[in-house]
Amino acid sequence: MSMRDSGALRPHSLNSVPPPAGRPLIGLHDYGRLEIAAFEQLDMLSPMRPRIAALLAEARVVPGNEIPADIVTLGSIVRYRVDGDRLERRLLTLGRDHAPNDQYVNVLTPVGLALIGRRPGETATAETFEGRTLAIAIAALEYQPEAAARAREAEPDGDDDDDGPEAA
Repeated sequence: MSMRDSGALRPHSLNSVPPPAGRPLIGLHDYGRLEIAAFEQLDMLSPMRPRIAALLAEARVVPGNEIPADIVTLGSIVRYRVDGDRLERRLLTLGRDHAPNDQYVNVLTPVGLALIGRRPGETATAETFEGRTLAIAIAALEYQPEAAARAREAEPDGDDDDDGPEAA
């Protein structure tokens, strides 16, 4: 039985009653990619599988076009601090996706999973595989793919001289 079959998928409109504080907000596309990755890319005994299942069960899920521009999603570039240490700048990826110079954090790791669905200003916790709890303070969101796509769609073509095929 998949997490979706178990009732974990609960799409909500952003105009609905707000979720309890602390619940991550995840787009439907990221939800599906995480659900599939948990079963296809992780070993059955991986400690990340139940963590991903818990996040997906807890998350408020919305259509991708309703994700606010300040939410960390897959493909986002985010700045964060782990336990008050130096500021990290990473691209949040899934599985084997890479960014140049290894400047990425995989969502299938404790730190990556703590980032998804969160906003700058929030502090999330992540438990290492050794049982240590980390405080992940999200400082800034430099790029979010959904917001960039909406901005591209809103841009005018810039070619005002074209009257379409009827003008020919």
